[in-house]
Amino acid sequence: MKVKVKVITPVHIGSGQSISPSGYFIDREKGDFNFLNMDSLFCDPGFSRYQKEFIGEVAYVRYIEKIIKDYNLLKKHVLYSIPATQEARTGNRIEVKLFIKSAGRPYLPGSSLKGAIVTALIYYALNELYAAGKEEEIKKLLIEGSKKNEKTNKQLINLAYDFLKKKHQSTPSKYGKIEDNSYYSSGGQESRFMHLLDVSDSSYLKAQNVLKVEQCRVQGAKRGGQIPVLFETLKERVEAEFEIRNISCKLGETQILQICHDFYQKVAAADGVKINAEPNLLRIGQGATAFGTSLLILAEELGLKDRYGVKPPRTRKRLTEGKETKALGFVQLTELK
Repeated sequence: MKVKVKVITPVHIGSGQSISPSGYFIDREKGDFNFLNMDSLFCDPGFSRYQKEFIGEVAYVRYIEKIIKDYNLLKKHVLYSIPATQEARTGNRIEVKLFIKSAGRPYLPGSSLKGAIVTALIYYALNELYAAGKEEEIKKLLIEGSKKNEKTNKQLINLAYDFLKKKHQSTPSKYGKIEDNSYYSSGGQESRFMHLLDVSDSSYLKAQNVLKVEQCRVQGAKRGGQIPVLFETLKERVEAEFEIRNISCKLGETQILQICHDFYQKVAAADGVKINAEPNLLRIGQGATAFGTSLLILAEELGLKDRYGVKPPRTRKRLTEGKETKALGFVQLTELK
């Protein structure tokens, strides 16, 4: 199945790399962030007169313009230029956490998409098993698993996997008839589970068309935990495509998207976010909390709030833009016919 993914709230999936203020400058007219090709800059004959000063001062001088005062020289070596929010432009210059790219082109990794989808499927499977008569077993495993009991967590994974894998029968569901076949993958418990589906990386995008620099702060932290972070984000309304291929899951791809939507609507509500993303919602990357990365929602629905070891998050990451704040990571999925 081909799927279109549309960004609803800005998305950041980190590459693990950051650019310090010595590696970018802000356009004096447009206010855009200009990321420098440092290799080509260093090879430019015009850089030679700044080389000694740069080597001596770059460790403690934050702004590259304070070392290289030839603005036109810097403009010759812009790798790419992207817009930024007012808060990102006018705040203190700090490092920018970069979005994941391949050959300089941003994309959504299949591993991130699959992880978010699998989380929803685990929630769905355990909920269905609970309703089918395994109440006490599910409750017990949830409580023990939340205490980081590795053996118990594997049991939960096994239960979910066994429910989701293809068998020799058809099972009714509120999402429609589930057609089962005999094939299912083999291997270790976690690898078997992840191989229920194959999810591709998304299509590759042009950085200058889809990225933006935004400031993120932590809301609700004690003792002034409001230190800003700058992220490269995929902008709202940006679209890409990826593929979901069913390998050994008894659910159809359309059913899987609906299950994701139901789960991440609950995640959004629990996280205090109002999202209108019909037909199918998903959350990926930075901004995810225990609501979307654990079985906290299921535990609370089953009346285990006081006994479940994972607690609701006290803080939330929010992008700041004027008086408005935005959540991170919500996207809309639409099946392409």
